[in-house]
Amino acid sequence: MNASSKRKIISQSEISKKIAVMNEEMQGFWANNSWDIRKCPHPSAIELSKNPALRNRWVRFERVKNLWLRTELKYFYFYHLNNGIWNAKTVWIRKGTVINKMLDFLDLKYPSITSITEVPIEKAMTEYRTYLTKRGVRITTTNYKITANQEKTPVKANSYYVTNLKQFMEFYENFYFDGEEWDKDVWDRRNLPLPDDKVNPTQYEYTINFKGFRNTYFKQLVKRYCKLRLNVDSFSYVSDIAQRLKEFFNFLDMKFKQVQRVHQLTRVEIEAYLSELNMMGIKPSTITGRISILEGLFSTLLRLEWDDVPSKILIYSEDYPKIPRAKPRFIDEFVLEQLNSHLDKLPEYIATMTMIVQECGMRISELCTLKKGCLLEDKDGDFFLKYYQWKMKKEHIVPISKEVALLIKVREDKVSEEFPDSEYLFPRKDGSPLKQETFRGELNKLAYEQNIVDKSGEIYRFHAHAFRHTVGTRMINNGMPHRCTMLLLAVFLLKCQVQSVAITEIALVL
Repeated sequence: MNASSKRKIISQSEISKKIAVMNEEMQGFWANNSWDIRKCPHPSAIELSKNPALRNRWVRFERVKNLWLRTELKYFYFYHLNNGIWNAKTVWIRKGTVINKMLDFLDLKYPSITSITEVPIEKAMTEYRTYLTKRGVRITTTNYKITANQEKTPVKANSYYVTNLKQFMEFYENFYFDGEEWDKDVWDRRNLPLPDDKVNPTQYEYTINFKGFRNTYFKQLVKRYCKLRLNVDSFSYVSDIAQRLKEFFNFLDMKFKQVQRVHQLTRVEIEAYLSELNMMGIKPSTITGRISILEGLFSTLLRLEWDDVPSKILIYSEDYPKIPRAKPRFIDEFVLEQLNSHLDKLPEYIATMTMIVQECGMRISELCTLKKGCLLEDKDGDFFLKYYQWKMKKEHIVPISKEVALLIKVREDKVSEEFPDSEYLFPRKDGSPLKQETFRGELNKLAYEQNIVDKSGEIYRFHAHAFRHTVGTRMINNGMPHRCTMLLLAVFLLKCQVQSVAITEIALVL
């Protein structure tokens, strides 16, 4: 049996038709079997080709003699380049330095196949790793990341050689998939008919992954449930639901194999899972979230009268742990002074963002999606900042100092010149808004490198939302009424937890 027939891949005749269409799409320069960056019409290639230090001028697909495979390879790069997923630097430099090994491997191992999908990904990856190792090529690389404890730690990952083939094969598993996006085990939000308010463009979550379920029945149940939840919840939250339910059902499969349906569940299994959670050493609030997700599934099955529902109540209010009173989460002035003394060591755009968030206390998603034209000026020469609140689904306007307003003006002039087609004040290279992780990562990298510490001498870990708490606390400490603070920060709830008379003990739920 053909390997692709075991998966939900279209027939070979349909694949052949698609390959013919690929050839029709790749006209002019793209039809060549050798791509010369100096002749490439893509804007990013034209810019890159001017670099005198550029060493990789060619991508030579003619190394693959198999015409079917060659077309799939060319289209893979053509698609990513012309759909704004990659730029020329990615193709000619990052991929270009490793592509030749992949081309030679494919030509050697699969000279007669009519599509890369005829080979299972796992088989090809194992063979490719062996091929590279025999030729003295590294199959892993070591990256470094700053942990939650502000420690620099090595992280092993696949080398570019390995990821290049993996991306190529996964692309065609998706491209030739026989069914809807909902039928896949990995949902890509870019392929789903989701309204804009369900997707936060500043987050990296592009997928909901249902791979790894030990029980196929429970996987299908969770997929159906997640599809329903996407009607009301954000994509990132539904992604979390999928992962937490996978953990529960995999626990069930390992410890209670006899339970094959939801209606077979009893308190015995639930209490065993609760014990497992409590032994993991995670915070009570995290345990509460996981129990809540599970209870949400059970209650939905009952209310909507699905075929397989719990036979009795499985989760009770006393199952939820008591959550300790929240501590104030503002950033101490001792830390802020150190941060501000090192702003010049941050990338210019990160430094500007840091000044804005210190003054306005906006959410990180709101900061990353600030748009050109966000600065307003009244007849008295006072400045205001207008931004969209993803959580509240509305625009908000706050006063801002002239000093920060000047920084925004300078930034907007620069972005208008460098990214004329992007609407954002802090765009990525593709014009989309900056990712939250980039902002957090740069601040914590700075804290590590410049030894920014708290009063106990520990390297400080920056959380973007803490700036919001800091602004709120500062307002209240300066005598601003709670209601005015709430209006300026645009929150629904402000909880005051005052210990004796110290106003700095106020905790904000923002």
